[in-house]
Amino acid sequence: MSGLILYEVVIIVAPEIRADYLVWLHAHMDKMLTFDGFDAAEVFVNSEDENEITCHYRLRGIAAMQAYLAGPAREMRADGVNRFGDKMSATRRILRIQQNPFLRATKT
Repeated sequence: MSGLILYEVVIIVAPEIRADYLVWLHAHMDKMLTFDGFDAAEVFVNSEDENEITCHYRLRGIAAMQAYLAGPAREMRADGVNRFGDKMSATRRILRIQQNPFLRATKT
């Protein structure tokens, strides 16, 4: 199966580390974009809870996602845990982007 992949990571940070975490996160995302198949990354902050941060990574296909999970994922995840310990937690989802043109809305 091919197609674009959205890798979503939702992070909850303790208020006292939020600023440091965001600085670290931008460098972390830059490194993620060096991996084969990672094409874009965005950060979102929950408008109702600024300590909830969501990262979206766009990948060229499931093969790139599988290669990441089989290779650098453990080291990349451990870096955040080693730096911030139990002051942060993360959940992850892997979503396949629907390619049906009738299900995509665009502004004209």
